[in-house]
Amino acid sequence: MKKFLLGLSCGFVMACSSVALASDTIQALLFPASFEINGNSTTLNNDYKVLNVDGHAYVPIRFVAEHLGATIDYDADTHKIFMKNANLTLTDPNYKGITVGNLILTKLGENTKVTGQLQIEGMGNTKNMIGANLSFYNDKWEKVGEVAISGNDFGVDAQTFVSEGLGDFRTYSTVNLHIGAVNNRIISQVPSIMYENKAYNFTLKLPKRWEGKYEVANTIFEASKRESFDFIDKANKVFGGVSFTITRWTKEDWQTNSEETARNSHLSKIGEKGDHIFTLSTPTDVQYNLHDEKLKAEYLSMYDDIINIKTSFEIKN
Repeated sequence: MKKFLLGLSCGFVMACSSVALASDTIQALLFPASFEINGNSTTLNNDYKVLNVDGHAYVPIRFVAEHLGATIDYDADTHKIFMKNANLTLTDPNYKGITVGNLILTKLGENTKVTGQLQIEGMGNTKNMIGANLSFYNDKWEKVGEVAISGNDFGVDAQTFVSEGLGDFRTYSTVNLHIGAVNNRIISQVPSIMYENKAYNFTLKLPKRWEGKYEVANTIFEASKRESFDFIDKANKVFGGVSFTITRWTKEDWQTNSEETARNSHLSKIGEKGDHIFTLSTPTDVQYNLHDEKLKAEYLSMYDDIINIKTSFEIKN
């Protein structure tokens, strides 16, 4: 049976899509087909159809993506379809075993819709309650958005979640994950200690487990007038041990040299006051004992905390 269609939905509401020859209509045939994806047979439900257009089969992209374990969404503001199927790598350093990823951010009115996946390691079932939140930051380390993750069906297989946050934060630079509850058990906030730099009046919150395990080395570079503060894991100091570095730049130096420096290092701007620019960077080489698993684990554990430490940077008035 022939049908004339105005565009292709592909599982989304996308009216008036353009096609070849600038026509706004196409001639298509309904195409009966069954599917076998990764060895598993599956069929379309009544919401989806397969079409034959000029000898080519057009299938609903959402149906295929979801059966391949991917997240997918359509942003009407940019007229773009997003699909992600990578490993889940976002974690809460204070709660191991839960990973989040494949985040897709689309505009929803004046707000932002966030689609993603969450997975729990070591759980024997797929009926676990999770309460968490994602905090989104721009390239100035200002918090620009937040969404909640909640549900009762999370487990060893990646489970898709959808949430909504106030405002438009699709162009975020960094996202933090915080796990608040697991199977109705509240996860307590990790105690912190305060590092205060009296020379430049800034503070950082460090996990209390860092207490007694780190030291700060101060270096002044006469040529550039930069000043750095290396936060060092004392146990790995003989191998470098630098977890991260806070650097104070002058505005002139920053405007002249930051772009080149950022190309060769893991550098983020985290604050600004008067003529001072503050950045946080992480080492580009190995800073721990490769042959001592205990020391390696301690360094990597401290390194995992950096993403939360970054967002705690504050310049006092």
